[in-house]
Amino acid sequence: MANFEKSQAIVGLNEGGYQNDPEDDGNWYLGNLIGTNWGIAAPTLAGFLGRTPTVAEMKKLSRATAELILKRNFWDKNNFGKLNNQSVATMLYDGAVNHGVSGMRILAEKALSRLKHPLVYHKVFTTEGIELMNKLNQKDLFYALKEVRANRYKASPKKQYINGWLNRLEHIKYSPESSSSNNTLMYSALLIVGIGLLFIGL
Repeated sequence: MANFEKSQAIVGLNEGGYQNDPEDDGNWYLGNLIGTNWGIAAPTLAGFLGRTPTVAEMKKLSRATAELILKRNFWDKNNFGKLNNQSVATMLYDGAVNHGVSGMRILAEKALSRLKHPLVYHKVFTTEGIELMNKLNQKDLFYALKEVRANRYKASPKKQYINGWLNRLEHIKYSPESSSSNNTLMYSALLIVGIGLLFIGL
């Protein structure tokens, strides 16, 4: 299955430290310009704290705490760790962080429809949705997800961000290998070695 740390290593390249661009909707919460830090938007930190965060709290947010929030709110809640292909998991996880979970769910629904495997929006990140995605051609799924994300960026009226957003997508590369298949191969190799040692009496 996909590994959070591997995906976060890539997503983390796209999420730097504190910024408070007023044109970025994620920097606002209930009319307050709070900012974003380590990929944690103001509404996300508010949900974690259970109240409106201060600018100082956002600025002081540690990377470790940010990754804890990201894993809990974006990775675990959406079952990304159950995906077989690491690059597909990274594409979905990065999208959930950047577009918001609801936004990425809509885009994943569009990608599945393009692949002739439609699924109702609210089921996309459920166990049923993850199982469906695991059965598909992983390369086709990866590039379908990448295409719908790119189209979403290109359709945005905030043209000043488009190059940065598209560069973000380019950081995510497709790999046919999945963590689960690698583990299976390693286990099989160890099993064969073990049987061989048993037969030769070592």
